[in-house]
Amino acid sequence: MSNTLGCLVLHGFAGDIRDVLPLAQALREAGYHVECPTLEGHGADRRRLAQSTRHDWLRSAEEAYKRLAMRADPIVVIGFSMGGLLAFHVASRHPVRLLVTINTPYHYWEVRQALRNLREDFATHSRRYVNSLVKIPLRSMLQFRRLLAETKPLLPNIRVPYVLLQSRRDDTVRPSSAEHLAKSVAAEAGARITWYDNSGHMLLHSPDRDDAIARILDAIREHGPA
Repeated sequence: MSNTLGCLVLHGFAGDIRDVLPLAQALREAGYHVECPTLEGHGADRRRLAQSTRHDWLRSAEEAYKRLAMRADPIVVIGFSMGGLLAFHVASRHPVRLLVTINTPYHYWEVRQALRNLREDFATHSRRYVNSLVKIPLRSMLQFRRLLAETKPLLPNIRVPYVLLQSRRDDTVRPSSAEHLAKSVAAEAGARITWYDNSGHMLLHSPDRDDAIARILDAIREHGPA
């Protein structure tokens, strides 16, 4: 196993690795080992998503962690949106040096409201993301809600260093989620929020993308191997 730091990067609900690809590429260019899995049922069609469950999504994340652990140590886990919820589960079960979440929910969100927000400011969002929201099966939404409910009791057990990135113009996740997450983890995590004023939910495809990636790289260097 290499002593090079590894980064597990998890995409969001009903999305795919393109959600986080700019970050994954930057991490690889910085010399880190990277695992960026497509979660079970994602990246395909509505039927495949409906057939998958929160347990499948978590298994995808954990299998990627185990692959990464075979060639990297220590490991940083980074989750975008729902990927942040999965990151909490991984960090509660496996050794993690640093936890980073990007626009991760604490409150439930409604697809209809998210769609209204997206359509009002369509020019700043990709058609792919809007289409993915339209195609979310009800069964999958219920799985997402159960995942969120099952994640909250884990938060007080999170003691690893924790960095949060949150867009103030987030059109899918309530920005106040970041404050609730930061208050819910253990004090030892030293949760720190970085706010972005000019971006919506897709932070890694936004005007603040470079600053967000730089913030994550700085946090990794701060908490990585000496």
